[in-house]
Amino acid sequence: MAKEPSTVAEEAGGSSFFKELSSAAAKKALTPVLAAAATAGTSYLTRKTTEIWQQDVLPKVREKGGGKAIAKQALGKVADRLSGSPARLLAELAERLGDAAPNQPHAARPSTEKSGTAEPEDGASTAEPEAKREEERKQRQQRRHQRQKALQKSAST
Repeated sequence: MAKEPSTVAEEAGGSSFFKELSSAAAKKALTPVLAAAATAGTSYLTRKTTEIWQQDVLPKVREKGGGKAIAKQALGKVADRLSGSPARLLAELAERLGDAAPNQPHAARPSTEKSGTAEPEDGASTAEPEAKREEERKQRQQRRHQRQKALQKSAST
């Protein structure tokens, strides 16, 4: 005898309920695992990228004269393949990059600007500015302390 349509629909609806329930449970169970895997993967890629940069890429960059030299060379190659105004602009940019002193770290380059932290010309030691900074720190600390006291008084009244 054939089953009635209502019982077939009920059985199908019941099995879809269990499918949805098991799917939701699987999602809840796998979410932390997937998050941990993503974190571990990101950490691994970061570590390996840094390692590759330090061991392979950075020595080659230094060998070729640094980042500016590589950028100048790349801009020159692109400018050679172009024509007109873009080629001229890239060539000018490459020339500007070539103006900097090659193979000299930024800290070792002679400064062309006057720095506010330069040594005093009269030969004074650096102890004077340090003493001045220490005095300013003490004054700021006293002002903070006074503000805190004032806040405490206003809160208690």
